[in-house]
Amino acid sequence: MKTMIFKKENIYKIKEKIQFEAFKNHIWMESIKESRVEIENFISRFREKYISCELIRIGGDGDGGYLLPDILNDISYCFSPGVSQTSFFEKELSENYNIQSFMVDASVDKPPLSDLNFHFLSKYLGTSTDSKFITLSHWLEDTTGFNEIGKILQMDIEGAEYDVLIYEDAKTLASFSIIIIEFHFVDHIFKKDFLKMISSIFEKIYKYFSICHVHPNNDACLIELDGIAVPKMMEVTFIRNDLLKKHANNKEIILPHVLDKKNVKNKKEIIMPRIWWDK
Repeated sequence: MKTMIFKKENIYKIKEKIQFEAFKNHIWMESIKESRVEIENFISRFREKYISCELIRIGGDGDGGYLLPDILNDISYCFSPGVSQTSFFEKELSENYNIQSFMVDASVDKPPLSDLNFHFLSKYLGTSTDSKFITLSHWLEDTTGFNEIGKILQMDIEGAEYDVLIYEDAKTLASFSIIIIEFHFVDHIFKKDFLKMISSIFEKIYKYFSICHVHPNNDACLIELDGIAVPKMMEVTFIRNDLLKKHANNKEIILPHVLDKKNVKNKKEIIMPRIWWDK
């Protein structure tokens, strides 16, 4: 059995190496070539759903700081899966706006900062509820419920966001006024199966939300193939569509935003390719 696993791993590595070499030389593998129109459609939809809003920055100048619409006086709760080693975002929400934060992360024993407005659960956000995991819908059910009282979802869970967003329905997501997600492995849209999955996820979000900000995480890089440039990781802020009348403006979108900061200070900033946002 071990030999079989070893051989399968070798085959996988060889296929990955072939794809990488083809990619470097601007050669579209057949499965990728068939997806080019779908990739362009995905980016076009992203650009179409991008709306200018007045933004503020919460969470400091480094990793863990995010731009979001200036609606925090109407927000009571933040749901923050993926605490890890930083909770400046939640701390600022508490100190400046008295917003309570519900936090889950089984990789740490407690948040790195303490606050009376913090409610921590040592579980991972996932697609089932048991001793190690909790679903977003169960988490809401156990805390604030599904009503539209002002809530933010700020999610950075290292790639597990895709499982969560596939599992949860659009109505559950619509419980939040603002959703901030760091999307990982975005460059995998050059793979047909991933493109199909992420397109479906974004269309689910678009049912009730528009995009109001995007920022590439400079801890990774851009991947480009024949004029299509994709960040490996990007932070996207969504605003629920019923709030656009109050918070959208007609200003020109300019990226990077004046409030954008590098996630990693000693690395070069990554500029979001214009094809994603310039109308």
